[in-house]
Amino acid sequence: MIFKTSIFNGNDKVISGKKRLVVLASGEGTNFGALLDAQDQYQGEIVALVVDRECNAVKRAESKGIPVIKVLAKDCKDKGEFNKKLLQELENLNGHYYLLAGFMRILPPEIVRRFPKRLINIHPSLLPAFPGVDGIKKAYEYGVKYTGCTVHFVDEGVDTGPIIAQRVVAIEEGDTLETLKEKIQQLEHQLYVEVVKLLCSKKVVVNGRKVEFIKEDC
Repeated sequence: MIFKTSIFNGNDKVISGKKRLVVLASGEGTNFGALLDAQDQYQGEIVALVVDRECNAVKRAESKGIPVIKVLAKDCKDKGEFNKKLLQELENLNGHYYLLAGFMRILPPEIVRRFPKRLINIHPSLLPAFPGVDGIKKAYEYGVKYTGCTVHFVDEGVDTGPIIAQRVVAIEEGDTLETLKEKIQQLEHQLYVEVVKLLCSKKVVVNGRKVEFIKEDC
């Protein structure tokens, strides 16, 4: 099946022709910060930050005047209530794309199915190697010579969706876990911005596991 994901279904709310982008985060928000700082480089507007806990990403959003939606896990009686609230907030935000930037939760099937090929994640390894948590540490301890980062669509698995783009970094003699983390983080910031530029300016055609960008029709 082929999906053309930049054709927005629903009530389009486009600001000056820009795609509506919603970022989800749980931590420091460095990838979120990189996307914020590069907003003048792509035809998209970050309309909200969604968080599941109090975190530094909130401060980044507030400093730029970005609305923050808090769906706090600690305020929900169980995972089911949290997922229901999160789905409602994401629907209300009416985004073209939902960008996971260090969002430390596996999205449930009901959310993935509601936004097919509109949920994007960045992961600090060359998928399909080293999925899940601690991807950098796993690669470092395994002894691979190259690792990197991957931007991919979210599906119902853990870091198993179709790959959009990847970048490679060498693990060099003398690298520590900390220096490797720094190198990958810098690469992530560059790659996520590059992918968002493409998402906002071109159609994305997904055929099976193959992802292709084509020029928008005039």
